[in-house]
Amino acid sequence: MKRILLLLLVVPLLAGACGDDTTTEDTPDPPATTLPAGTKDDPFGVGDLAAAAGKSAVWIRGYVAGAEADAKAAVRSVGSDTPSRSNILLASKANEYRPDKCIRVELPDESDVQARLNLVDHPDLIGKKVLLRADIVAANGSVRIANVTEQEGGKEPVENPDPEPDPDPEPDPDVPTPPVTGDVELDKLYGYAEGTTGGAGATEANIHHFDDGKKFGEWLYLREKNKTMTPAIVWLSGTFHKDDGYRSGKPWFDIKRTGNLTINGTNDFLMENVGFFINESSNIIIRNIYIKMPKADDGADGISMQESNNVWVDHCTFESINQTKDYEDGSCDVTHQTYNVTVSWCHFIKTQKSCLVGHSNSQTADTKITVTFHHNFFDLSSSRHPRVRFGRAHVYNNYFNQVTTYGVGSAYGAMVLVEDNCFEGVKLPTDICTYPAKPSGSSWVSNLTGSVAGYLYERGNLFNNKPADATSPYPFTNVEYKAYNGEKIATPYTYDDFKPAYNYIVDPVGRIAEIVPSASGVGKLTGYSAAPKEVDNGGITGGGTTPDPDPGTDPTPGGSDLGNGWTLLSNGTTAATAVCNGGQLALTACGKFESGTQTLGFVYREVTGNFVATAQVDSFSALKDTNQALAGLLVTPDAGTISTGDFIHAMAARSLTGFYYSNRTEAAGKGNKGALGAPAATTEGAKPIVRLERAGDKFTASYSLDGGATFGAEKSVSISGLPDKLLIGLAANSGDSKKTSEAVFSNVKINGQAVAFE
Repeated sequence: MKRILLLLLVVPLLAGACGDDTTTEDTPDPPATTLPAGTKDDPFGVGDLAAAAGKSAVWIRGYVAGAEADAKAAVRSVGSDTPSRSNILLASKANEYRPDKCIRVELPDESDVQARLNLVDHPDLIGKKVLLRADIVAANGSVRIANVTEQEGGKEPVENPDPEPDPDPEPDPDVPTPPVTGDVELDKLYGYAEGTTGGAGATEANIHHFDDGKKFGEWLYLREKNKTMTPAIVWLSGTFHKDDGYRSGKPWFDIKRTGNLTINGTNDFLMENVGFFINESSNIIIRNIYIKMPKADDGADGISMQESNNVWVDHCTFESINQTKDYEDGSCDVTHQTYNVTVSWCHFIKTQKSCLVGHSNSQTADTKITVTFHHNFFDLSSSRHPRVRFGRAHVYNNYFNQVTTYGVGSAYGAMVLVEDNCFEGVKLPTDICTYPAKPSGSSWVSNLTGSVAGYLYERGNLFNNKPADATSPYPFTNVEYKAYNGEKIATPYTYDDFKPAYNYIVDPVGRIAEIVPSASGVGKLTGYSAAPKEVDNGGITGGGTTPDPDPGTDPTPGGSDLGNGWTLLSNGTTAATAVCNGGQLALTACGKFESGTQTLGFVYREVTGNFVATAQVDSFSALKDTNQALAGLLVTPDAGTISTGDFIHAMAARSLTGFYYSNRTEAAGKGNKGALGAPAATTEGAKPIVRLERAGDKFTASYSLDGGATFGAEKSVSISGLPDKLLIGLAANSGDSKKTSEAVFSNVKINGQAVAFE
């Protein structure tokens, strides 16, 4: 059966195009860094001093690392018999032990600064932060700090030369407590997600038990639609299938624009070929869920997190059902600025792309990511355990059994601490993107290509049954290079740079091969053999049909209600937004108008019978000067058919004055399209006005550049079989499938009558 649409768009584009956002491994070099201002609010660091030599009366920040016995020899004050009152050593990190990484600070004799900072009187200042106002002096190829006039240091300034020690000092937040070896509690939350409570405190009315996947999906949608943050706990039992999720053919359940939610699976619960998508949500706990991995359709993952925070994934099992390359995507991915995440006690069975952290090489905002992986069992899995870009990851007490490609990967400035893990028969336990990848002449090649280094620090790990063909160096780390051209960072990183700010307990590494397999995955927690509540399916009655579609990404009919008869439909990888302000509507959306799938934002209302619709395009910030980036009027009988190809590709502008029409009457069918003739009259500064008319089966498009007084040559098409009632509205996209642009409309009229947005 034919589906028939009519779309008309007008697009005044802005100059300057930018490229598509891709997930390839090659990106431009990062922008060059600039020196701080040297003010109190933006002080120089120790690594900046060589470049800032000669500057006077500037502020400098660092850590007290020791003292000097004289001007020639640097001596660590701790354990030294000859510290000096005249000088201290300043370093870029606490507990620096290498004199060559320190800068000498000359303390003025008989000064208040010397009385407060000398290590003879105050050895407890070792490792404390100080802020100095002084001169940066270069001489004989070295740099020193002289003429100190002001000082702030430690947590409290030293007020006298012989202070009484604080009987109960607070720990310095920049120097986390080292891990304690002990017995890690199976049921306790550790790591970056500390403080996550999920649905704790939920009332009886907000505790549910689902055995129907469609009803669970509908319940989640209602939480999203209402942006519900009321604490809730749900129990899942039975088996949920692919078509129970987001909608048919979209194998995931949306946990979107909500929070304060705990999802528990009973020990016999199974998600077969379907996963979770956590997006724009916070305070989420997922426990005891068995996921047989979905096929990588539409980017489906076992669990995917985007733009979310405080998420705990615990005692879940991810099982690959097909180990063919690219058949499945990520098992548990953390991307798009998600932070404060802990993944613990999970079992990954033959998973191919286990845990991606950081979306792509160009997603620099992912520096915000913080994630902890502990006590996970990577069982005959392939890669990404995790694979980290930009963010910070802490990987400890995990068991890597016969991993086939690589263990932990770090790239593009990521800071990854790998400690107290057990690697069993793993050829490449760590992999980094850096220079040099290996001594010259070697055939060793990293799996992580790119121009910007990743940083990885390993300590305390156990490597059992190292394969005979294992790569050298083993394990592979980087703490000093920042690019493939061999450029080094000013000060190599140390363990202190990688330590997380939270305190934690580690199990003895020699017991990890015993502890983790026996306690990871589904069925290892007490109290999960059955749900503590009878099945109620959230109180949803009827057939449990697929709910209204996601207003952020769903191309099917529906959308979010804007009021006053308008509905917003978002059909793109990034959710469209619509903001009403008086007589204006600002529509932000991503996407393209292509020969296949179309992506756009659409604000529409119903119109019956013949009509004349006009709209003024006040501005449009398209990312690309292309006829795939459009803004203007659109009409269709069915909002759900826009993405599938039965669509009119209309009035696309390749320049500020280029306007196009298009129509398509059959899914994936060839459309009619072409340029619209320019109006004879123009008025300087006038905003373009687009017009779309219906007279029976005849549809006509045109535009005006003189405020609507005159319109240009019309383009008409005849389309039979359309219903009397259609959907008409304003549509826009960006020319990029992942990046948004904004179109602003005003003065919208239907049959000469102004139609308000609010």
